[in-house]
Amino acid sequence: MKSFLIIFLFSLSILQIAHAKRGIEEALFTWTDSPSTTLNVIWLVEEDDPTRFAWGKEGETVDRQAKVYRQSFYEKAISFWGIASDVKNARFSLPSLKSANVEACHVQLTGLIPDTVYCVKLGKKEFKARTLPSKRPNRISFVTGGDMMHKPKYHADGVKAMASRSPDFALLGGDLAYANGQDWKRWLDWIEEYADHARTKDGLSIPFVVAIGNHEVIGGYGQTPKEAPLFFNLFPFPEENSATYAINLFDDLSVVVLNSNHTQSVESQTEFLESALWQRKDNKHLFVLYHFPAYGIVKGGLGHSVSQSIRKHWTPIFDKYGLDAAFENDHHIYKRSNLIKGGKVDPSGTLYIGDGAWGVQTRSFPEKDRWYVANASPTRHVIEVVIENDVRTYRAINHQQKVFDEFVDHRDASK
Repeated sequence: MKSFLIIFLFSLSILQIAHAKRGIEEALFTWTDSPSTTLNVIWLVEEDDPTRFAWGKEGETVDRQAKVYRQSFYEKAISFWGIASDVKNARFSLPSLKSANVEACHVQLTGLIPDTVYCVKLGKKEFKARTLPSKRPNRISFVTGGDMMHKPKYHADGVKAMASRSPDFALLGGDLAYANGQDWKRWLDWIEEYADHARTKDGLSIPFVVAIGNHEVIGGYGQTPKEAPLFFNLFPFPEENSATYAINLFDDLSVVVLNSNHTQSVESQTEFLESALWQRKDNKHLFVLYHFPAYGIVKGGLGHSVSQSIRKHWTPIFDKYGLDAAFENDHHIYKRSNLIKGGKVDPSGTLYIGDGAWGVQTRSFPEKDRWYVANASPTRHVIEVVIENDVRTYRAINHQQKVFDEFVDHRDASK
C-alpha cells in the first residue's frame, strides 16, 4: 500500500509540474492608463525562475529593460482528497508535491509612441502589441464579452471568433477563468488560450480592459478584495485592489469599468460613476463595462437584487449623461435590449447588450414578450463594436465566426 501511494503521489507531482508550465511566460497586454502611450505587460513565472524580460520597438533590437513588479500569485498546497492521514502514516515527506509556487509579474511601459508596434521578450518567447493612435481614426473596432471559460475549448473558440475580426482592443466583462478566487490552475489554461489565440491577422496581441465578475471571488457577491486574491494579484489597476476605474481609449471615446457587487457594493460607486461620466459628458462615444446585468432575462430577470440595485443607483446616471451602451454579462445567453431611458423604451436611451456567453454552456429561457428586450438567443458569442463615421455598429459573432445579430446606432453619425 505504501509503495502504491508513493508511486501515486510521485505521478501526481509530475502531472502538477507539467500542468504548471501552461500559461508560464505568456504575455498579456492590458490598459489602465493612456492606451496611446502605455502598455501593461503581465505574465506568470515559477518562483525560482529568473525574470527574463526585454522590450523595444518593432524593427529595432529588443533589449531595453524595465522595472518588473513581481509577487506571489497564490498561496496554496495540493489537497490529497482525504488521504492526508495515509501520507502522514507513511512517514515520509514530499516537499516537491506542494503546488509549484507561481509568481505574477507586471511591467508598465510608459512614454510610448502612439500607433506603434512594440515587442516584448519573455525568455525565448516574443509578443507584439500596438499602442492606439492619440486621435481616434475614422474607423475603429473592439470586441467585448464575458463568462469565458467553462472549458478551455469554449474559451479558445471565443477567442478565435474575436481574433477573426482583428479588433483594436477588447473589453472583458468578468468571469474569465472560472477560478472562484482559488483555482490557480484554471488561470494557467485561460492565459495560455488567450495569449496563443488573441492575435489579429497581422500577429499582434489584442490588449484588453478588464472588469471583475463573481467567479473571480470566493463567495461571488458582497465580498472584499481579500476574497479575490488571484484576480488582484494578476491584474494591475489604477487604485490597488479596486476594479472600479475609467479609461479614455481615444480623445472622444471612454469606458467606465464598474464592480457589480463582487468586492464593492453597487451603491458605493455612485459618486465615482457620477464624476467619471460628468468629466466625459462631451465624449461622442461613451460606454460602461460590468458583470451582472441591469436588464437580464434569466436568474430572476428584473427581479434580481443586484439588477434592482444597478437600476436604482447606476442607470439614472447613465440616463443623465447620455450613455451610449452598457456591456453586461453573467447570464450565459446573448441579449440586446431596446434603447432604454427612465425605465422605458426611448430612442435617446442606452443600449444594454451582452449577457456573458463567450465560452460557457448557455442557458435556456422561456420565449415571452419582454418590453426591454429586442433580441435574445442561447448562443455562445462575442460582440464586435465598429465605429465608423461616428456610426456605432454592434454585431454578435458566434463560435462559427458568423454574424447572427446586428444593431446600427446612427445617433452621432458624422454630418
